[in-house]
Amino acid sequence: MKNALPCAALIIASLLLLSQPVIASDTPEQMIAGAKELDQRFCQAWSKGDLDGIMAAYWNSPDLVVYPADEMEQHGWAAVKESYKAFAADTHGAKLEMIDPHYLVAGDMVVGWGRWKLTLPGPDGKSVEVPGRYTSVMAKKDGKWVYIIDHPSVPMQGGREIAEQGLGR
Repeated sequence: MKNALPCAALIIASLLLLSQPVIASDTPEQMIAGAKELDQRFCQAWSKGDLDGIMAAYWNSPDLVVYPADEMEQHGWAAVKESYKAFAADTHGAKLEMIDPHYLVAGDMVVGWGRWKLTLPGPDGKSVEVPGRYTSVMAKKDGKWVYIIDHPSVPMQGGREIAEQGLGR
């Protein structure tokens, strides 16, 4: 009888553990595949001028951080949407491409970096290419991969000269 209580406790504990849902985590390969698919969706939406599609790629949270190429920073999904609204409307016929993307799994997130190219129709009918670079942090939120931090940028014209002037050279 003395052994019955510890055995019953062991059985109850085992049943409780077995009844808990198993949380399946993605493998690093699945995480990178999710990040690549996110980049593809983002490029397709940007190339269509689809603001809702662009914003679907971002974490709908006040904690979202984006450093747009033409602004210092934006915090929160609503602010990012407002920032992109005019740009998306003004870039009809544009094509966004990720060039030489790289991905690194970091815990439950993926860090992405590389270069991008935005091809815009010019006023004379000739295409204008805008090169840039990016660093993004992506995570699975509510079952889908989204950007939680995004930093697209373009090289600063005269950046080296400005820095040297600041250093007194």
